Amino acid sequence: MARSKIWKYYDKLDLQTAQCLLCEKIIKTSGNTSNLMKHMKTHPTIDVNDHQSIVVRGMLKRESMPLKTRGKKILKYASIKVKSEPKREHNSDPVGDMDVNMIEFVDAEAHAAVESVVNEETYANWTTAETESAAEIVSAADIIEFEPKEALYQSDQQHEQHGDSLPELDDINDCQSVYSSVYQDNLAYFVCRDKQPLDIIKGEGFKRFTQVLCPSFQLPSIKQLGARIAQKAELHTTQMRQQLGNMQTLSLSCNINQANGTAELSYLEVAAHYHEGVHRRSRTLSVQTLPMQYNTSSIVERLERICQRFEINKSKIMCIVSRSNRMLENAVATLLGSQRHVPCFAQLLETMMESVVQRQEFSELCDKVRRRVAHQLSNSLTTTDVKLDVNGRAISSYEMLELYVRHTTHTSHKLQNPNSSQLSTIDATTPALNSDEIELALELLSVLGPLASAVRQVCGSTISSYPCASNALPILYTILNELKQPENVNQQQHQIAYEMRLFVIKQLEECFDGLEKNMILAMSSLLDPRFRNMPFQSVSLVAKYMTHFYNLYEEKVETTADDSDDETTTDGYDIWSAYRAFSQEKHKQITMIGEQENQDEISSYFFANISSLQTEPLLLWKDLAQFHPFLHSLSKKYLHIPASAIPPARLFTAAGAEVLAQHKKLMSDHMNNVLLMSDCTQEEWKL
Repeated sequence: MARSKIWKYYDKLDLQTAQCLLCEKIIKTSGNTSNLMKHMKTHPTIDVNDHQSIVVRGMLKRESMPLKTRGKKILKYASIKVKSEPKREHNSDPVGDMDVNMIEFVDAEAHAAVESVVNEETYANWTTAETESAAEIVSAADIIEFEPKEALYQSDQQHEQHGDSLPELDDINDCQSVYSSVYQDNLAYFVCRDKQPLDIIKGEGFKRFTQVLCPSFQLPSIKQLGARIAQKAELHTTQMRQQLGNMQTLSLSCNINQANGTAELSYLEVAAHYHEGVHRRSRTLSVQTLPMQYNTSSIVERLERICQRFEINKSKIMCIVSRSNRMLENAVATLLGSQRHVPCFAQLLETMMESVVQRQEFSELCDKVRRRVAHQLSNSLTTTDVKLDVNGRAISSYEMLELYVRHTTHTSHKLQNPNSSQLSTIDATTPALNSDEIELALELLSVLGPLASAVRQVCGSTISSYPCASNALPILYTILNELKQPENVNQQQHQIAYEMRLFVIKQLEECFDGLEKNMILAMSSLLDPRFRNMPFQSVSLVAKYMTHFYNLYEEKVETTADDSDDETTTDGYDIWSAYRAFSQEKHKQITMIGEQENQDEISSYFFANISSLQTEPLLLWKDLAQFHPFLHSLSKKYLHIPASAIPPARLFTAAGAEVLAQHKKLMSDHMNNVLLMSDCTQEEWKL
């Protein structure tokens, strides 16, 4: 039985389906050609009885005389325009030069239209006998690209299925929405990280800057930006709530700041301090405005609310560090008890420096140097690193005098140069320190040098770092011991410098006496392997603290294995950890002889050598934990405690003064969220 002529327009896929070569639609055959004939009626320009045509994947190829029998039928649906073109040379065309008749179909019913003329294509998969008999060489003019409306629609559907379609308008809008969200998140990060007021986005310069960077970005309103920051803050609060709720121990710090340097508008700042592995972490929890007439009860109420918000169990709070403020101290005593209050060590240093700077002999030198340095800077008469002090920052006055004396001593030979008209002009307007004053300044600087070094040490490397409470007593003891050294005392030639030394020693002794009586500060220093052998002024206090250690040791339950170093365990085997444990055990067996073998872990800990001062205490405990498991578990409760209620750099440095000024600009409903998110890293912001 001869094959049906309709198969010229289809590819047989299997026994039940075939694919149209014109529109590539798949048709069910059901064992006959009825459906195929019906589908071909959707292509009205096709004459099934035309034996001269060849169809290959959407293209209808005809021979040189294509208008024999089909012309009348085509005219029902389209008009024909015949254009004559001159001869062309086709190097790749074997037919050679010939007149080309371009047949252009104009679709009258908005169906198939001829849009382009394509090059001749050769297909090797013409398998039917009818196709092979009609496969003759044809010119480009005889190739008609056939893309009916249905075929185009179905082709688009197929492209969408394969992901080859052009992006839809909705996709473009979604893409723009994603980028807009990213821009807004980064804008919120900028505001929070730099502690900027939200109305910064209203500035004309800021608007211009963002438009230059990204013209398509639409700045949000202040309300929208505040809502976005609030959303981020709520998410961060949820994460912090889970983290702090699972903490075994932590400490808090709180401070009351005045918005405008007066008590008219104040806010309470609270931060949490804890360990993540072997590292200390500090995070702002809340910054709340206090009522105009606040009291101890209002402070306690806010502290209670913060603990509830972050699900902090008060029994897990080791202590609260605060500045010297009677209401704060009473609030801590009401919330936790007076024994769990720790004074702010940084504030004690600040008070000590201010009392020194305000002494007449030192303030007179600073006033004279201040006028001279201001004159030099205003007239650009110096290129050295001299600088003015900052009002309210005592350490800056010391640094101003130090830099000036160092520069003057280095360039003293230039002061004797008679040809230096510039120097004579300076001397006439703002007299420099004479030789006696410079000598006095040098001696005063040597007296205050240890104290200034302690301030720099406490400030740390960043504007937001908190010093560890275990550093407080060793720092004070070192300064006090340094000032009492006989060789340093004998070097003093000026009575003023000698009296300054006695004044500072008296201040330090009073401060040290008060701090060493604080059990939390003392325990934190003793549990820091770097300071375990630190001497105390009072022998009775040492006995008291050692007794406290043994009492806790006797009360412990058999949970040493659970309290041992969880951070040192790793998922995989660490050969160096194994080596460290083996070598330490071997060292212990060699060195322990006689009565030392019977020593408990407390006495063996305090009789051991001093550890490296440059290493973090919890890193040192990684090696000591296996020998002193109880003390290691106890150290985790004390070594996260800060020595300051706020970052000390905010008390001593000019950058700290700028931070406080920024806080004053944030006095709004968004202040708490902005400062809460200011501690978050880019990873936590998911930028």
